Amino acid sequence: MPAATPSFSDLRCLIVGAASGIGHATAELLSTKAGRVIGADLPTSQWPAARTPYAQLPIDVSEPQSVEEAVEQAISLAGGLDVVINTAGILGKVQPSAEETLEEFDRLLRVNLVGAFALSKAVLPHMAANGFGRLVHFSSTAGKEGVAGMTGYSASKAGITGLVKALAREYATTGVTVNAIAPGKIDTPLVSGHPPTPQDLERIPMHRLGTAEEAAALIEYIISPKASYTTGFVYDLSGGRASY
Repeated sequence: MPAATPSFSDLRCLIVGAASGIGHATAELLSTKAGRVIGADLPTSQWPAARTPYAQLPIDVSEPQSVEEAVEQAISLAGGLDVVINTAGILGKVQPSAEETLEEFDRLLRVNLVGAFALSKAVLPHMAANGFGRLVHFSSTAGKEGVAGMTGYSASKAGITGLVKALAREYATTGVTVNAIAPGKIDTPLVSGHPPTPQDLERIPMHRLGTAEEAAALIEYIISPKASYTTGFVYDLSGGRASY
C-alpha cells in the first residue's frame, strides 16, 4: 500500500543555506508550521537569532562527505526527512568570460550544481523509500536567460534546470516531487554585493526587488502535501522579468 500522505504540521524539513537570506526566511516561516525544521549552513556561518529555535548543522555542499554527514545527522535528529530545500549558492565575480579562470568557473559549478546533485543523491532514495518527499533547488533568471559577465554562474544555474527535470522524471512514481525556483533580484545578502542599478529595476516589470519572505511563501506552497501533481518545474520569482 502507498504510504500515507503526511499533514503539513508533520513535515520534517532540512533547509540548506539557512543562516541567511531566503534560507533563513524559510526556516523562520516553516518553524511555525512544520513538524520539525533543521537548518544547515557552512561551519563558519554566523546564525541570526531565530524566533522559533531550530537545530543548526554544519554543511559544505562542495564537499560530498560533508553533505552525507549533514543528511545523516538530520535524519537521525528528525527521525526522517520529508522536505529538503537547497538555497545554498554563490554568485562569483562579475567579469568578462575571457577573464574568468577555470578555477573560478569550476568553483561555481561545484557549489551551485555539483552540490545540488550531491544533496539530491543523499536524500532522494530516503524519501522514495518512505513514499513521500519534496525536494526544492534554486536556479536563477540567469540560468534561463544568461547574464553577460556571469558565465559560470549562468551555466551552473542552467544546469539546475536539467538536473531537476531529470530527477523529477526518475522519481515521478514514488510520491516525491523535485522542483526549482528561479529568482530574479531578491533583497538578500547574496545580492547586496551587486546592488541593482536604476536600469536593473527598470527591467523588472514590478520595478522593485523581491523579498526573502516572498520566496519563503512560494516554497511553502511547493512543499505542501497538496502540491502533488507538479514536478520537474522551475517556478519564476522575478517580478515578471523572466522571458520564459
